[in-house]
Amino acid sequence: MPEIEGYYKNTPGSITFVKDWAASASDWIPMTAEEKAKVKQMNLPRPRCPNIPPVKHVDELLPSLDAVARRPYSGGLWPAWDLKKGEKVLVKMSNWHHPMVIDAVRKILAQYETDFHIEIQDKGPAPQWQGHDEAEYYLDRTKELAEWIDSWEVMDREGKWDKVIQGYGGPILRERKIKIQRMPFIVPEAVVSPCHQLPAEVLVAIDEWVWKRIRACKRVHITDPEGTDLRYTNHDAYWNDTREVFRRDHVEAHYSANVPYGETYLPGHIWGRPPFMIPQEDGEGVVKGTMNHIAPYPRMEMTIKNSVITDIKGGGIFGEKLRLLAQNTAGTQYSGFNAPGIMQWWEASIGTSPKIHRPRENYANGFNCGLYERMRAGVIHIGFGTIISADTERADAKAGKLVGHWHVHLYFPTYVAEDVDGEDVTIIEHGRLKALDSPEVREIAAKYGDPDELLREDWVPAIPGLNMVGDYNEHYARDPYRYTMMELDLCRDYHPLFQKLVSGGPEGGEPESGCCSSR
Repeated sequence: MPEIEGYYKNTPGSITFVKDWAASASDWIPMTAEEKAKVKQMNLPRPRCPNIPPVKHVDELLPSLDAVARRPYSGGLWPAWDLKKGEKVLVKMSNWHHPMVIDAVRKILAQYETDFHIEIQDKGPAPQWQGHDEAEYYLDRTKELAEWIDSWEVMDREGKWDKVIQGYGGPILRERKIKIQRMPFIVPEAVVSPCHQLPAEVLVAIDEWVWKRIRACKRVHITDPEGTDLRYTNHDAYWNDTREVFRRDHVEAHYSANVPYGETYLPGHIWGRPPFMIPQEDGEGVVKGTMNHIAPYPRMEMTIKNSVITDIKGGGIFGEKLRLLAQNTAGTQYSGFNAPGIMQWWEASIGTSPKIHRPRENYANGFNCGLYERMRAGVIHIGFGTIISADTERADAKAGKLVGHWHVHLYFPTYVAEDVDGEDVTIIEHGRLKALDSPEVREIAAKYGDPDELLREDWVPAIPGLNMVGDYNEHYARDPYRYTMMELDLCRDYHPLFQKLVSGGPEGGEPESGCCSSR
């Protein structure tokens, strides 16, 4: 199925206007025979998809929201509202949130006897995204996130609200009188996910295990069966003398009014590389993938040298739009970057929650998109462009420069932290976050139940030629959007059959037993 226009129309004169749509849509990078041979040697995890029945009544959503309401406050991506009787809470949602979810949030706020107000923004009809829509979306989204931070600063000074619950991505204010928390609840299926029942102590232990080892290593090597092979040096210059936090001058250059946010990791979203540039930048290699924060796109390849993206091949319409953005900014010097141009690599963030899954119904619609699934344990998202809501990005925007950033998801990455006290430590192996197997994390999880179950991923994408039968190029990489939507429909409507179809592995064979098989 050829790529079609998405939410953003292909308008002549726009910066992302694609002149030859058909040619660009058919421009993708097939996996080579050598790459396919390497994949066959990998023991990738079998596909897994949770069997979540359709939600019929708002009360089914309340147990998850109650667990989130009781979690101690955290400034991260996993929701932790820590609701208190009598506190003043402003909740910002939109008509892109499912009405049942809005009703459930209202019920839980009332149950905790908060003094709350839910503000519903009318954003118009929720769009059905195409993967290439991310190019324009993150030009618009960058401005919106900056406006959010400015509004939180005003609310903090005014003192009208104790908490604001809004959004599920980007920076937030830390260590202020006002507390900012997340609203990742878009559709009922995502609300009833077991991820929201995971105890905060377990989530913190996972985050700390990962962060400790990233801070200590000297070099990093990231690979993925879709083709990514990327290295960088974890320079001392990124860190303070003890490597506990990022170096203060770098933090103040990027988050001068929000130092506590900028100096360390974001819970549920661990920086797999420091989210800023230094003169010694030496990130080098290739990034290949088929997914961003919005929706799938045909396989794309990016070459990186000294943390600068020097070449973009394939990617269908998304790849062509990125090339147009690169051409438009090739002579622009951005604040904090060592070389001109917007296409620079600054992010390799790691999700840490094992129970996150890709919602199946109405996927790639409104806020129900690829952004949510990046939080699953072991998934890495590569980020490139200007640094989100940093002082440098905001200054460049005020100077009239084009600002925004974009993504490639890695679902089966291997992340090796080299030379941690003389040893190489595998932090992720083929998408399995090794913190989930660590004795210290398992000991904490055992306080709350069976650690095997609590720390087992509920969702592993089924990708032909990688972890299930089929040809990666013909059945997936050429048109991953069509395949993904079909896969989600099968998983939702024919779950036992779906698990039988996908559980035989890349060479076929008997399905494995487990939580999601039919055995």
